[in-house]
Amino acid sequence: MKSKKISAAVISCAATAAMLSLTVFADDAAQQQQVSGWQLLGSLWPFAAALVLMYLLMFRPQQKREKQAQMMRDNVRVGDEVCTAGGLVGIVIKVSDDTVVLETGGERSKIRVKKWAIHENITQMEEAAAAEKERKAKRAAGIATAAADDDKKKKNSDD
Repeated sequence: MKSKKISAAVISCAATAAMLSLTVFADDAAQQQQVSGWQLLGSLWPFAAALVLMYLLMFRPQQKREKQAQMMRDNVRVGDEVCTAGGLVGIVIKVSDDTVVLETGGERSKIRVKKWAIHENITQMEEAAAAEKERKAKRAAGIATAAADDDKKKKNSDD
């Protein structure tokens, strides 16, 4: 919501600056000459470039993060350990359309929270970290195997 307000303000500033640059005054203050289409494009390209740059640097990464967060919330399943935006940590025991029931604490308290309040899925993060560690180990083993194979080839070619 805040980013939409910011983008509206930037667009209105760009439009105001574009309107101010539309009129080019001649040497005689009483006479005004019309601006041709090419001159208009020449004066507007910095604003267009700024808008494209702002989109690429601000809005696109935020949209990507929001999409990933929504996917994470949609993939919450029973048995996952999650952390809410308020800092509650619990295990999911029931998932419905827009809420989840968490079991927290030693007394096994049950709390129902909205899905949008889930900040991170600890189980998915641990699984992703384990998969990454396994991938790196396989890669290191593959590199070591490839290096050993290269040594064997060199040894055979020297004979």
